[in-house]
Amino acid sequence: YDLAAALADLIDNSITADASDVAILFEPGESDVTVRIRDNGVGMTREILIAAMRPASTNPDSARDPADLGRFGWGLKSASLSQARVLTVVTWRHGAINAARWDIDDIDGWAMEVMSGEEASGLLSRPPETIGGTEVIWTKTDRLVADQDNRVDDGLTQSIAQANQRLSLTFHRFLAG
Repeated sequence: YDLAAALADLIDNSITADASDVAILFEPGESDVTVRIRDNGVGMTREILIAAMRPASTNPDSARDPADLGRFGWGLKSASLSQARVLTVVTWRHGAINAARWDIDDIDGWAMEVMSGEEASGLLSRPPETIGGTEVIWTKTDRLVADQDNRVDDGLTQSIAQANQRLSLTFHRFLAG
């Protein structure tokens, strides 16, 4: 995956979740860039979130909605972990907020960290403003920082601009309404 392909995979998930708004925010720091992909889709229950974060969570032979582009249950995880070493997903639905996290530097027996309530809410860029939604958070974005000294550089601006251009072409019919 490159940045645009990884983001496109997550935008596909948002569209499948009936989101009418998807925001992508890059928060550069001194040695890392946090990327947040937030939508106003239906959100997930704790059980659905845990299933969605499980590798290979979908049987390709199972019946699925024709609008669902997913097939094997790898998209969210592989797209995200191709760009970052830590994947956190925070989701809310009808007042319940849950989060799950994979940190590939700290995989202890393949145990995923699961949070709820205030702990999960504290991870969001801002409080939920809709009945449902999801915010995918990438941290330790080793693919988006300069390799030699682990600093954010001007290449990030170029990567974002290229991703923006490709995403605009890919999702032009959704952007046009």
